[in-house]
Amino acid sequence: MSRCEEIVPLLGPLHDGALADDDRAWAEDHVCGCPSCRDRLALIGALAEAVRESVVARARALDLNGLPDRVMARVRSERPRPAERATVWGHEMWWVHRRALTAAGGLAVAACVALALLFLPSPADDSGLIAENSPQIEEVDFGTHSGAVLQLPRQTTVIWLSDDRGVPQ
Repeated sequence: MSRCEEIVPLLGPLHDGALADDDRAWAEDHVCGCPSCRDRLALIGALAEAVRESVVARARALDLNGLPDRVMARVRSERPRPAERATVWGHEMWWVHRRALTAAGGLAVAACVALALLFLPSPADDSGLIAENSPQIEEVDFGTHSGAVLQLPRQTTVIWLSDDRGVPQ
């Protein structure tokens, strides 16, 4: 690759003064000794000046009298629907107050958990009741019948018997 091919991409930034010091010194040394690159740099400068003059001329030709009034009239005429305004308002409020809303949500969850723990009965209290009140089943072989005995709370007993089974002889 020739040295001109390396310098050409740097001519625009060189003209704008946007090159680093070591690249700028290297590019300026090359441009001083190379008429082709010097002509390209002059062309870039002329093009920049032409664009600048065009923009300045268009800016001078603009009529900015009454611009704020025209903008506000258009804003009033193109008023968004309430649903659109509510959506925008909700997003703005969330982003502005997201830390406070997140903290409040966390506190609400913590309060709900604390209330649930406060009002739910503890499992240790139920263990004695379950053992005392729970029915107990025991399978029993009555010889010619099979069955089960169910012991319920308050000393109630239920006995189940199955059909007779054949007695071996």
